Amino acid sequence: MTADKHVKDEKKNVESPSPEAAAAGCEEKLAQAEAKLKEMAEQPLRLKADFDNTKKRLEREKLDAIKYANERLLAEILPVMDNVDRALASISEGHDPEKVKQGLRIAQEELHKVLELHGVEIVKAVGNEFDPRFHEAIAMVDAEGVKEGFVVEEVERGYLLNGRLIRPSRVKVAR
Repeated sequence: MTADKHVKDEKKNVESPSPEAAAAGCEEKLAQAEAKLKEMAEQPLRLKADFDNTKKRLEREKLDAIKYANERLLAEILPVMDNVDRALASISEGHDPEKVKQGLRIAQEELHKVLELHGVEIVKAVGNEFDPRFHEAIAMVDAEGVKEGFVVEEVERGYLLNGRLIRPSRVKVAR
C-alpha cells in the first residue's frame, strides 16, 4: 500500500499550467487552426486558377493546331505548283505544246497522289447510276445506249475527304 500512496502523492505534486500559459497555448493552437483554415480556403482558388491557365493553354494549342493543320499538305503541293508554273512559262518560251501538255499531265498526277495521301478521293460518276448523295444533276440528256438515270457526262469532278463529301460531281444524266 505504500507504493500506491506514493503514486497518488506524485500525481498531486504535478503542477497544472497557469491560466496565462494555458491561454497562450490555446492562442497558439487557434493561430495554427486559422492558418490551416486560410490555406484550405485558398486551395479552391489556386485550383481554379490552375484550371483556367490550363484551359487557356489548351485553347492556344488548339488554335495553333488549326492554324497550321494544312502546313504538311501545302508543303507537298508546292512542288506540284512549281511544275505547273514551269510548264506555263515554257509555253511562252515557245516549247512544243505536246511536251507542255505532257508536263501538265505529270503535274496533275502528282497533285492527285498528294491529295490521295491526305484522304481525298475522286467521286466516281460517268457510267454509274446517278446518286444524289454524291452527284448534282445539272442536265438531263438523251443518250443512246445508256440506261435512264445513269451519268453520261461529268462537268465538274466531285471529291470525298476521308469518306465525307466535300464537293459533289456536277453531272449530266441520261433520260
